[in-house]
Amino acid sequence: MTKTLTGNLNTFSLADLLQWLEINALSGRVTLRRGDLVRTIDLKEGAIVFVSSSRPSERLGVFLAKRLVLPEAMLYELLAESFATGRNLTRLILERKLLSREKLAAAVEALAIEILFDLFRWTNASFEFDPSYRIEDLIRIHLSLRGQVLAFHGVKSLDETTKTLTDSSAAHEAGALWEREFRPDALNAAWWSIVDALPGDTPPVSALRDGFSAFTQFSEKVYARLREPARLYPVFDDVAALLLTALAEGGDPERLVQIAALDPFFTVDLLYLANALRPDRANVTASAREAAAAVGPGALRRLAGLLADPGTPKVPASDRMEGLIRRSALSTAVAASHLSAAEELSSEEAYTLGLIETLGSYDLLKLLIHVPFPPGPMRGAALGGFRAVFGRVLARKLNLPGTHEDVLGSTGRVSQSSTRGEKLIFFAKQMIPTEQIGPEWTSDDPSLAERYSALRLDPALPQVIARDAERLREAFQN
Repeated sequence: MTKTLTGNLNTFSLADLLQWLEINALSGRVTLRRGDLVRTIDLKEGAIVFVSSSRPSERLGVFLAKRLVLPEAMLYELLAESFATGRNLTRLILERKLLSREKLAAAVEALAIEILFDLFRWTNASFEFDPSYRIEDLIRIHLSLRGQVLAFHGVKSLDETTKTLTDSSAAHEAGALWEREFRPDALNAAWWSIVDALPGDTPPVSALRDGFSAFTQFSEKVYARLREPARLYPVFDDVAALLLTALAEGGDPERLVQIAALDPFFTVDLLYLANALRPDRANVTASAREAAAAVGPGALRRLAGLLADPGTPKVPASDRMEGLIRRSALSTAVAASHLSAAEELSSEEAYTLGLIETLGSYDLLKLLIHVPFPPGPMRGAALGGFRAVFGRVLARKLNLPGTHEDVLGSTGRVSQSSTRGEKLIFFAKQMIPTEQIGPEWTSDDPSLAERYSALRLDPALPQVIARDAERLREAFQN
């Protein structure tokens, strides 16, 4: 059996690695990681045939859109299919004959060289070569590194100040911060913080041992999930039925946006698609309506159709936990939209923040089910302990706005100095205290309590929120 080769670029340079692979005519995938950024190099008999990156600005779709190689609306339709099916973007372009093989190869090669230039500047990055990875040589760019490595280094030194894809070391280091929370010393400290905060007497040694074992298993699952690439969420099965009906009747975009308001998963999938061609997070879409307008009717219908397709996995609405999660999401969204003016957010963005807030806990809850954690406060504390890091990384992978990251990555402990998104969700949660899922949103700040009291001057507001949320839930009974 062929084994993988792993190492660090501090001890084995990328130039040496690629030359060794070329000289030995090896095929497979090289995966390089530094912080949140992952890049891959596919080789066929030693020649580079494809290069990809998790950095939004270095993705092929963004590259093609910026250079006007394909219209943005068409790219959104292709990305909807690629995200939903896992099919390669280059394959979809070739199958639909949207570009000649030569023109697509030229674009892919130009992007590959830009990424490689930047890669040669990397240090303190891990790599893994997997010779068992099945390589698809779709466009046959076949970059040769013999003699070209020196050219790469020459271009790198000349282009140090003017290159467009700069090596943002500070960003990489910031991105790597979340991984530090999973080091043994950090996990040990987190565990004893949980134990110290437990109510009542300290549990017996046997209970602590079992709890720590479960906590370790849980942390491993969370870490593995965070290292996975971004992916679409399955939608609720009853929402899929609504989508199919809407599409059969013409797929009116406004109607699809209204359906998105019923499902946090469909909403976040739509945001992920819309922001896939917007690498600058300052300009990303913040609500389902904005996202629908950005991708256009064709891509919106394509995404809805693929997610609702009978062959696509669905979230069972009849499942008790899934149902509670949606109920909480809808109630929080409605409450947030009614309180949006308090934090100077649009009602659309506030609604979206409330709807997706639960995603910070959703994946963790799903992982926790498969861990033999003793029931009780230790289990809840473990969930709350990972919520912030999980939410932050999830928001970055989905390329969501900073306000959304603040909410998904919040610890739930809110003060007057917290971000406006956090304060909005805190206020919304206080309006619907029985609808919370996962760790509670709390505050010990008296000034925040005063602000909340002022918001509740209208005694009818909680009833209005409950009424509007119930009207949304009635859509599933049609």
